[in-house]
Amino acid sequence: MSKPQIAADITDQFTLDFVIPRMLENLLREIGAGVRVNIDIKKWRKPNTKPQRGYLWGVVYPTIVRYIKDCVGQDFTAEQLHEQAKKQYLGYEVCQIPGMEDLVKPRSSMDLDSEEFFRDLVEHVCREWAEKGLYIPLPKKKEDCG
Repeated sequence: MSKPQIAADITDQFTLDFVIPRMLENLLREIGAGVRVNIDIKKWRKPNTKPQRGYLWGVVYPTIVRYIKDCVGQDFTAEQLHEQAKKQYLGYEVCQIPGMEDLVKPRSSMDLDSEEFFRDLVEHVCREWAEKGLYIPLPKKKEDCG
């Protein structure tokens, strides 16, 4: 089960102003009364959006895939480009196991908020390919790009 998330505003009196969504209310009922629970509080960030992901996967990556095919005749997939871009622009965790090759786990693009998604991933990918001579059209609407 995914972790339920709720948003709240901090009032001038430093109290939280929110309504418990039904999903959270049902989860609390499942846990039961008189049980201690953990609550994580962090600053709210606007998640990356479906139009942003659609632009990356529907415009940016397909444009690059075609360009590579036309220039050198090699087939690459959007997934391969995405894995490379995550490692290159978002960083990764390295798990060192004695006697074995290091395991590398790229940071997930789904963990990026709306601004980070465009600035740290989409913009970097487009700039890199523009330097190689490939023009990637900008989104039609501003909200599609961040």
